[in-house]
Amino acid sequence: MSSDRGEVRKRGQNLLIVEGHHEKNKLFWLIFKCFPEININMDEIWIYGTNIYQLYDDIVREYGEEWAKENEDIDLPFVISKKRYPDKLRYKEDFINIVLVFDYERHDSDFSEEKILEMQRCFSDAADMGRLYINYPMIESYRHLCQLPDDDFAERKIPVSLQPGKEYKALVEQETILGSKFDFPFRMDDLLEKHFGISDAEKRKKCCNEILEISSVSNMENVIDHALREVVAERNLSTAKYQLADWVTKQGYAHLNLTYWKYIRGVFKQIIYHNISKANRIQYGQYRIPKNKYKEYFERLDPTELLKEQNSASKDRITGFIWVLNTCIYFIAEYNFRLVMDEGGIEMGCGHNI
Repeated sequence: MSSDRGEVRKRGQNLLIVEGHHEKNKLFWLIFKCFPEININMDEIWIYGTNIYQLYDDIVREYGEEWAKENEDIDLPFVISKKRYPDKLRYKEDFINIVLVFDYERHDSDFSEEKILEMQRCFSDAADMGRLYINYPMIESYRHLCQLPDDDFAERKIPVSLQPGKEYKALVEQETILGSKFDFPFRMDDLLEKHFGISDAEKRKKCCNEILEISSVSNMENVIDHALREVVAERNLSTAKYQLADWVTKQGYAHLNLTYWKYIRGVFKQIIYHNISKANRIQYGQYRIPKNKYKEYFERLDPTELLKEQNSASKDRITGFIWVLNTCIYFIAEYNFRLVMDEGGIEMGCGHNI
């Protein structure tokens, strides 16, 4: 191995290849905060934005039209750095994980069943060439649960005529119960910055962290008061304290004697269970998974077969539909399946319904 590649670099970063950054950044930030066992923080991630078909074309330019059929060993970091940062080439041995997260964009003028299937077949290992997660119809599907547990999720689908983007996001916002829970840390940071004039990001972060670690209503106001005193002007202290106390109360985690992170960890586990069950429904026709076979059912899922089913169901522009399914949430289960289990089997939200 030449010195400009292996000897100078340390294999320590993670590559996240996405289309658009905002929602995906928020989701993965929450995942890494709720599952510290994964041992990844956002500072260790190199995020590269592209379109799945643009990425496909970039691979073709580097490896030729027959790259997928010839089982080429594709180096995605090299492909994208050569295009965007030719003076700072990167290689796959520089990265611990390479994760691709794209929406299923049937409406895209460049949509190609053949190309997207080739991408899904070839990119199956995050520790090697990369792992492709396709979300149906888009990443916001991880929020598309109307209650927890949600048995109706088994048949939840959207018509092809409903355009992803604003239309689907609006639908999820209207139907879901989860948006405010996942958005809570970001809403709190926004409140402190825009309404109470705290411009220092580190001070906001410290304040928010203290509030998110609250796990009891008995000392909630005291903790909030302590967290705010160092950052909020005296004239605004009372207003800020009671507003945040109201927000924490509505989130419900302190009443369950849980921190926000422990609470959302349980919610994530429920979402993963629902989406594994849904994938099993799509591929095998069975939604309810026996608890003692949860891991076995997950491991038999085939992303390529799921994609084929979605392609078939959505082919007709008038009568076609897309099964609502989030697959990037599987990253947690694939990293270590024990993270989505408890000692008794499936941990369904730390024993509480939402």
